[in-house]
Amino acid sequence: MASASSLLCDEQLLCSICLSVFTEPVSTPCGHNYCKTCITGYWASRNQIQCPLCMKKFRRRPQLQVNTGFRDIVEHFHKKGEKDQDGILVKPGEVSCDICLVPKLKAQKTCLVCLASYCQLHLEPHQRVPTLKKHQLMDPVSNLDDRVCKKHDKMLELFCRKEQMCVCFMCLKDDHAMHEVVPLEHVFRERKVQLDCVTSEMKMKENTKSRTIKELKYSIDQSKKESEKELVDIAEVFTALVVSWRRNQVELIKEIQKKQKVAQKQAEDHVTQLELEVAEMRRRRSEMEQLSQTEDHLHLLQSWPSLYLFDHQSHSNPPFTSDLTDFSQRSEVAKVKKAVAQMEKTLSNEMEMLINMVKLPDAAENQMPEWFPREVWTPPRDKLMMIQQNDAIDVTLDAYTANSKLMVSEDGKQLTLRNGLPSLTTMFGRRFQLQAFVLGKEGFSSGRFYYEVQVSGSKQWLLGVAKESVNRENLFIPVPCFGCWTYFGSHIHSLNFNPDTGMNAPLQRTQKVGVFVDYEKGEVSFYDVEARTLMHSYSECAFIETIPAFKAFLYFLVGASSNSRPKLYPFFGLYEDDFENTLVITPVVHPT
Repeated sequence: MASASSLLCDEQLLCSICLSVFTEPVSTPCGHNYCKTCITGYWASRNQIQCPLCMKKFRRRPQLQVNTGFRDIVEHFHKKGEKDQDGILVKPGEVSCDICLVPKLKAQKTCLVCLASYCQLHLEPHQRVPTLKKHQLMDPVSNLDDRVCKKHDKMLELFCRKEQMCVCFMCLKDDHAMHEVVPLEHVFRERKVQLDCVTSEMKMKENTKSRTIKELKYSIDQSKKESEKELVDIAEVFTALVVSWRRNQVELIKEIQKKQKVAQKQAEDHVTQLELEVAEMRRRRSEMEQLSQTEDHLHLLQSWPSLYLFDHQSHSNPPFTSDLTDFSQRSEVAKVKKAVAQMEKTLSNEMEMLINMVKLPDAAENQMPEWFPREVWTPPRDKLMMIQQNDAIDVTLDAYTANSKLMVSEDGKQLTLRNGLPSLTTMFGRRFQLQAFVLGKEGFSSGRFYYEVQVSGSKQWLLGVAKESVNRENLFIPVPCFGCWTYFGSHIHSLNFNPDTGMNAPLQRTQKVGVFVDYEKGEVSFYDVEARTLMHSYSECAFIETIPAFKAFLYFLVGASSNSRPKLYPFFGLYEDDFENTLVITPVVHPT
């Protein structure tokens, strides 16, 4: 830290013209010191040559020489001052001492009474004088004007809770006399606690969002990897298809070449045979020509039988020209072109459908292939629409399988609970005994089928499919292990009981349910037709049965069929003894 004497010397080492430390100090005849550049410039701008301090005039411009001794003293004290002030000189952005001259020192405290900032040297009176010791000191601040009341020119030391503003003591007598006013320190502590709470909450939200960002990025990366893998798999599938086609092409070419070689060999053998016959005919003809010139009657008559027999045999053999014609017409090009055109059309149709499925629901009418009849074909909006368009069937209830509590309408499309005794039509037959179940008339042992049922008129209902061999006498809970794949809906409890898993799940109020079955894939799906959403799905269903060997042998002995693909029948059920419960089988309407 610089001492008082050193600071005094520093003030004396300042040029009175530029107010900076002397640079090349020179002395005038009157004894005052200036920077050589400063005094020379001063005299050059004046008509008279005089001293700037004592105003003594000179007849002519003095010859100025650098005072080397004084220059060394200036440099010495300047370097010493920089060394003493190292670490306390004010830096950009810091609060400077209001008392220090150039160079400014860094302020150590700010006095809220004096409204000034002091370095350690100039702060010394506040630490020594009793009256100054009572002043309120704080860490140095630069915005002292903002801490003073604009109206009363007093420090802002209080906070008005009603007006939510800082005030001084004089404000209590004017505008805030009846208001609740507290010291700034109290509000400071309150706001600091609030700030800590808000900061902590923001940090929690920040961490949550950061985790969400990480999860999303991870999900995006995984989706990208899966998409790339799917694209590779698709490329492999199409590559395998092309390889298969090329392999079939090679086999086809081999077969055609084989047939051509056989036909060519037969033709070449026949040509060889014909050449031999032609040579023999030439020899015979030569003999006949010689014989025709003879005059020997006996020789001519003796040679005639052999000549006549050869001539008869040569004309009896059919020519081979027809075989050659048939061979030329057996070209496989037309067959191949026709078959390839048919396969190309089929493959094009399948690919177009596949592309439409991928682009759902953005498939547009103008993107349809020309081979689709535009007046009747509508691009499917979703998977359910494709099912409705391609797999819808007409289902009719089988009244002879209905439980005695159920009543089936005459057209077989409506199911209700019977109010009264069962009629004769339901007293006999292969009906369900324990629960209010009924089957459809039509059974299916292959392919895909889909039907829709209006369930809005029933409080508790059951839909699905069941095997033909289902036990109608003892069936109580229709679950897959008993040969039933069903979906239970309840509008009373707003819950859905999944018999496959035994779990309850929330169920929205469904108006119409669609049941879809893919026999080959072993799938049963249930759709909310109005919402067009999948409610539940069974997969890997055991539709196909394995018949025991002994049973299959008995079937063989009696000549009966041992088909292991049992039929699946539409399955319906009503619960809750409410005679207004109704299920209606509705026609499948293709949405537009």
